[in-house]
Amino acid sequence: MQSEHELENDDHCGVEHGEIYADDEQPRALLLGYGDIASRLAPLLQEIGFAVTGVRRKPERAIAVAGVDVRAGDLQHAETFTELLAEDWDLVVLTLTPSSYSGEGYQQGYVVPVQHLVQQLSAQVSDNYQPLILYVGSTSVYGQRDGNWVDENSLTEPDSETGKMLLAAENALRESALNSVIVRAAGIYGPGRERMYQALREGNYTITPTWHNRIHADDLAGALEHLALQSFMGAELDEVYIACEDTPLYGENYVRQLAHELDLDANTLLAQLPTSNEVGPRGNKRLSNARLRATGWESGGA
Repeated sequence: MQSEHELENDDHCGVEHGEIYADDEQPRALLLGYGDIASRLAPLLQEIGFAVTGVRRKPERAIAVAGVDVRAGDLQHAETFTELLAEDWDLVVLTLTPSSYSGEGYQQGYVVPVQHLVQQLSAQVSDNYQPLILYVGSTSVYGQRDGNWVDENSLTEPDSETGKMLLAAENALRESALNSVIVRAAGIYGPGRERMYQALREGNYTITPTWHNRIHADDLAGALEHLALQSFMGAELDEVYIACEDTPLYGENYVRQLAHELDLDANTLLAQLPTSNEVGPRGNKRLSNARLRATGWESGGA
């Protein structure tokens, strides 16, 4: 059984046309964990005026984006942050991944890098230097299982070790004095994220009476670019945003949507797949993106 885990401008017209150039200095973005989402975000940031640097363990495996400086760095090591933060950045984006799908893997992949960032950057910030930190977390921090609507004010009481580690990483940021915004992403889907599709093709997916919340990888990247632009244009951002599509999909409707994306016959799939009345480890909740929508963000999904 598998479950979802998926301008024309002159020197002075930045705000009018949606760019954030200073008169004589290009803003700089540091993307920590330069993988799929970051590589989608990078050209969006370039379009609004950023010089972009990405960091990952093996730069040679990075998706090539013209103009992006990709550096080698292990975010579990404090020395990596010492080197990177010797430079000034206007925007720091964390799109982290676990070292393994366990509590310890999430501790090392999320909590440790955030702790290093907080410890070292907190000693450097001042009235004149306060970079915006965008941290991509997960809606796994919500443990609700009753199918009700969940928003940014809902209780965060994860019942899994991985969810607890994700919340610990968030808390390390929230308890610091850094200018940070947490973006809790629903299940990310899109090219290269084929696990659910493969489960359907192989008949390994079990239909459950639960709500499914998703966001396309491009929409998540777009949300990050949108929030960065809003901040640099003077908007006051909230501390947390949920990033998801407008409409959760329930039980069989989720299978119908995936079947449509795969050009498969939904009725045949529904007749063949096993069913269960049990709520899985991701819980059962309907996520609201109203706060993110209120900033003017629009997704490509329905």
